[in-house]
Amino acid sequence: MALTAALIFPAHGAGLIDPAALGFGPPAFTADFTVQGSMDYQKESGGIDLYEFRALAPLAKWESGSWLVGAGLNYAGVQADFGGAFGVEEKSLHQIELQLFGAYEKKSSPWWGLGFLSPGMASDFKDPGSDALTATGLGLIGYHWNERLDLAAGVFAAYSLGEATVLPAVGFIWRPTQEWIVQATPPIVAIGWQPTAAWTLGLVGYPAGGGWEVGEKNEAVRQIDLTLWRAALSVERRFGPHWRVNVRGGMAFGGEVEFRDASERVLSSSDLDPAPFGAVAVKWAF
Repeated sequence: MALTAALIFPAHGAGLIDPAALGFGPPAFTADFTVQGSMDYQKESGGIDLYEFRALAPLAKWESGSWLVGAGLNYAGVQADFGGAFGVEEKSLHQIELQLFGAYEKKSSPWWGLGFLSPGMASDFKDPGSDALTATGLGLIGYHWNERLDLAAGVFAAYSLGEATVLPAVGFIWRPTQEWIVQATPPIVAIGWQPTAAWTLGLVGYPAGGGWEVGEKNEAVRQIDLTLWRAALSVERRFGPHWRVNVRGGMAFGGEVEFRDASERVLSSSDLDPAPFGAVAVKWAF
């Protein structure tokens, strides 16, 4: 499951950190580059090497009373070398999403809400069909408990490779001091420390990977499903009112890859060994 969420939180959720450059907090144009160390197959020789690029582009927003509505465009490209597993060598994989989001907050009430819906397509674009269609969505209702704590509950849903997943989303945003913040907003968990307005250090765990329709109709492998999680130490530096540079490094873990045919039948699958990764992101916030 890949996550490219560009969310504008209500004022109660303002000041969120974005240690994985996923688009949390104020809107920003973001370019993110990730180099993933080789993740070895546990069932056979070889492994997977990944190079990733993500771009988040807010397009527009509208405000009216207690409502905020907006739209953005997200892109994720992966250059993957699968090492010849099941005859699959190198692949250029792409995912494009249109993200529609909204937030509601009435200043006289401790309750707030937000959500997004992101229809898209994930494929190598050799012969895309209906299985290339994707969608993710999130709906949250939050409660501003006090100046230090916000609680939230809702539903996260995803559709990819003809399969739908629906999960509960229960989390919180806790600010024990002015410098520290804990964001448990599944599927992302982050702990941040902001010693000054210019610097943010964080520990973050988040999902990566994705599912793509690949190849042509006469090829055996038509779907690749890569499950992956990452944990990282993140450092972000602000330069002036708009520019941000984020550098992070850590480990990818919990990896599994499946190669499927056009009927979603698993032809081959393997767990993946953990491996280090590094990433850098450049943002222009407004």
